[in-house]
Amino acid sequence: MAKFLVFGAGFVAEPLVEYLLRRSDNRVTVVSHILEEAQALANKFSGVEAVQADVTDQAQIELLMSDYDMVVSLVPATLHPVIAKAAIAQKKNMVTASYESPAMRELKQQAVDAGVTILNEIGLDPGIDHLSAMKIIDQAHANNEKVISFVSWCGGLPSPQDNDNPLGYKFSWAPKGVLLALLNDALFLHNGKVERVVAKELLKWAKPLQANDLDLEGYPNRDSTGYQEIYGIPEAQNIIRGTFRYSGFCEIIQAAKDLNLLDSESGVAMQDSAWSDYVCRLNDVSSLDELKDQFSESAWDGLEWLGCFSEQSVGKHVGPIDAFCSLLVKKLGYSQGQVDMVLLQHKFEIEKTDGSRYHIASTLQEFGEVGGYSAMSKTVGYPAAIACQLIADGKIVRKGLVLPMTKDIYAPILDLLEKEGVVCKEQVMDADSSFLSELDY
Repeated sequence: MAKFLVFGAGFVAEPLVEYLLRRSDNRVTVVSHILEEAQALANKFSGVEAVQADVTDQAQIELLMSDYDMVVSLVPATLHPVIAKAAIAQKKNMVTASYESPAMRELKQQAVDAGVTILNEIGLDPGIDHLSAMKIIDQAHANNEKVISFVSWCGGLPSPQDNDNPLGYKFSWAPKGVLLALLNDALFLHNGKVERVVAKELLKWAKPLQANDLDLEGYPNRDSTGYQEIYGIPEAQNIIRGTFRYSGFCEIIQAAKDLNLLDSESGVAMQDSAWSDYVCRLNDVSSLDELKDQFSESAWDGLEWLGCFSEQSVGKHVGPIDAFCSLLVKKLGYSQGQVDMVLLQHKFEIEKTDGSRYHIASTLQEFGEVGGYSAMSKTVGYPAAIACQLIADGKIVRKGLVLPMTKDIYAPILDLLEKEGVVCKEQVMDADSSFLSELDY
């Protein structure tokens, strides 16, 4: 028997709780700062408790977790350190699905001294991406082979049959985080040199991609260069981790950036303004005609479809990006009966001991279920749940701050994910110049 304390009651929590309750003697309590949220989740299961708590109050959550064996944090990543400090003080193991932040890394020695396991980055991205990448990397190194190129793309997208708008994108959560991620520079390794793509050029860099017969495009994430060390591939000449989108997304959102719609603030009043007037004033022009010729027809039509040039009222928002998000929420939601898709693909160029090279593609494609879990919630919630159960069972024993990069962690999690139908399919092929076309520039 194990008792699990789950912080967060969002869409990822349900498959996690469902998985943990497959053991009839497990006990789960869900914690949220909004009691109704915790109760709504708890009511879907038998015997799950719901508790309201302020997760920023370390003393309160220390007291709460004293009676539990494992802690799971599914709250925003900025709140993980407070929960981790409480877990360390109470000597409780902990799991998160978020990137290990500098604030979490500061707790490394404390976690070691307390003899607890704090496993981070065990969702989808980060998470399954690490598991599937390290499996192939370790196999190559065991054969005395070199990983010359590692390129990885991941995206949460509408399923192909539900891809019914110009952007090829839909939101099942607040869109602001997706947009803010586009305001960061990107670093990656290309032909042995570090390259930087500044934020304003990020979407212009996007490369056309094909995966599982889908027409896609990809742009790089923040900093891929650190994975040379994290994945133990100092020999690699190319390392890119990036985001999948359907074709069209990057061009339209780049146009929105160029029209200052992703700015956090501006001196332009928006209340009682029509969108058409607001966009003109944001760009210091008297009519939309002065702007239209700067953009492709498809980009302009996409923004027009969103309502950026309409006579509808903008409403009252903090800044342009918040106003733009209000349009995205209205136009890019999932309708009843529509489902999402998760697509993750690693591409490897590997050099054998004789100097010849070959390629490996590892691809995960997962679809949401009508009336069931979304692909995203399943591929984040199940890995985290599996990790929790393995730690509770004493099968993951590393102490301190831990990432799922070693075989003792990634192998059993991959095996158990396969039983859930979550499988990264590997394809080995002869070297082909078109395989890594995104590197040809």
